[in-house]
Amino acid sequence: MRFRRAYALVFLAVATLQGCVSFTPYQPAPTEADLVIRNATIVGAGTESVRENVDIAVMDSRIVAITEHPSPYIGIQTIDATGRYVIPGLIDAHTHPFPIERSFSQFMHYGVMTILVTGCSLCTNERMAALRALGKDNMEVAPRVFHTSQHVTMEGRHPVKTYPTPNWVEGSTVFYLRDREDIAPLIARLADDPIVGIKLTIEKGPIPPFVEPISEAFVTEVVSQAHARNVKVYAHVSDIAGAEVANRAGVDHLLHFTGVTLDWDQHAAMIEGFVDRDLHWVTTLMIDKSFLYPLNPDWIMRARDTSLFDEELDRFAATGMSIEGARRAAQMIYGEPDPVFAKNPLLQQQFDNLLWLHKSGIKLVTGTDVGNRYILPGFSLHEEMELLELGGFKPLEILKMATINAAELIDADDSLGSVEIGKIADLVVLARDPRSSIAHLRDIDMVIKGGNPLPIH
Repeated sequence: MRFRRAYALVFLAVATLQGCVSFTPYQPAPTEADLVIRNATIVGAGTESVRENVDIAVMDSRIVAITEHPSPYIGIQTIDATGRYVIPGLIDAHTHPFPIERSFSQFMHYGVMTILVTGCSLCTNERMAALRALGKDNMEVAPRVFHTSQHVTMEGRHPVKTYPTPNWVEGSTVFYLRDREDIAPLIARLADDPIVGIKLTIEKGPIPPFVEPISEAFVTEVVSQAHARNVKVYAHVSDIAGAEVANRAGVDHLLHFTGVTLDWDQHAAMIEGFVDRDLHWVTTLMIDKSFLYPLNPDWIMRARDTSLFDEELDRFAATGMSIEGARRAAQMIYGEPDPVFAKNPLLQQQFDNLLWLHKSGIKLVTGTDVGNRYILPGFSLHEEMELLELGGFKPLEILKMATINAAELIDADDSLGSVEIGKIADLVVLARDPRSSIAHLRDIDMVIKGGNPLPIH
């Protein structure tokens, strides 16, 4: 009874005080961050895909908070993103980006903040170390660089015979397989390098005259030795026969789709196997488009209008084949007297195949093969994405291919590929909503690398 009376007195006292005293609820002290992006719409926010009216706080190059606007965070730098859209940095998952003096700023201008270099005649260990260092510096206008090993192929095969140059140096920029007994020590050596995996060249080449593909026995041995060391194998293929070899050998990822023709009944089991082992497939539709560039002066003018690629376009025009020669080459490739890209049956077949792969569960990844004629750093990744939209893919599906799918391909999805807490703040701020058109990805207001806004215009 005494307890009840005491409780009642306390309650009465509190009730009386509430009538004359105002209580301020507890509020945590504001938290300081290196950068706060206020009132943004995130497109590519992990499993939620889209988050609206949020603040993004960045500390020590990583995202530390994503909260409803307004948040308590105070930034040393603050960006008002009202009416703007924030996406993860784009990734081009098939590049040969030389000369880097120009290509790196070009990539960044178009929001391409990470690249996968898939071997090249200039890709020595020393050069790749220099590229990695540039990419890691958050103050450099340079994409983050991941790379495979140098090309593993056979003498007289692709790419050495297809693209002859004295820069191919055995043991430095290319590795030849001659005997199966040589494979184990080679893979053991390459496995110690800072690579995402082994670059294995199965393909016969992009255009005639084709070369003999690498022996299937060698492919199988390379994959076996790589997997024994927990190293993945990334393969070039240029037709369905190469894809079938890669499947039987257990290759982890495929770096080209161009040239592959699938039969939905005949290849269903192969595709199921790819899905089961989480194989990612890089699209590279730009290879087809690049063949027809000389026949489409409006494409060239669109690139020239950027004022970023005059040097490259002049070089392509001076060293490439004539318009008539390009027409003959296109006729040979596409089997048509007057090849028109948008209405090309071969292109439509690729669209149909890619849509089928996507619906089957294959994770497609955007890549362009920068380094080939008329494939331009940054600019052509947007062309690649626009081709995919033309082929029937939705903008959010394409954005996923260029961000989180690509990050998974290079085993960097713990730090890149989406706008989430704990990930590196490599971000692109857009003026228009990319959900309505993939072309809106070109409308870039700002690029932020590791939490640092960089000059790209």
